[in-house]
Amino acid sequence: MQSLAAVPPATHPVRTRLVLSAAAWVLAYFAVQYVLDELHPTPPWDMVVASVPVFMFYLFAWAVQSGLRQADELQRRIHLEALAMAFLIVMVAAMFLGLMEDSPRGHLWFRLRDLWLAMLPLYAICYAAAWRHYR
Repeated sequence: MQSLAAVPPATHPVRTRLVLSAAAWVLAYFAVQYVLDELHPTPPWDMVVASVPVFMFYLFAWAVQSGLRQADELQRRIHLEALAMAFLIVMVAAMFLGLMEDSPRGHLWFRLRDLWLAMLPLYAICYAAAWRHYR
């Protein structure tokens, strides 16, 4: 994998925007989770608070999309292949978890609202596999 020093200077702002927006999204999620679990806001403020990470995710998605527009064809292809692999794995996982929840012993050991946390490392693994494929 390339070091940051080997990356052209034009991509540094893209990476910075991507990292900052991802950090804002994840921090907003955990802050909102704390507020909802510990402070118990009253309606309609509970819905307002719960929607904050959605807007932060939109900011993150915008940063990813703008970064992809500036990427070369190979980077776009790697990203697309990683998304395709991750999407299929998440479909199987969601099907499995749904069936487990419907089974007689249907209590899952984690909350489904936190399932997206497993998707981030899964995407990273799929991206690494796609990157190795095109190396």
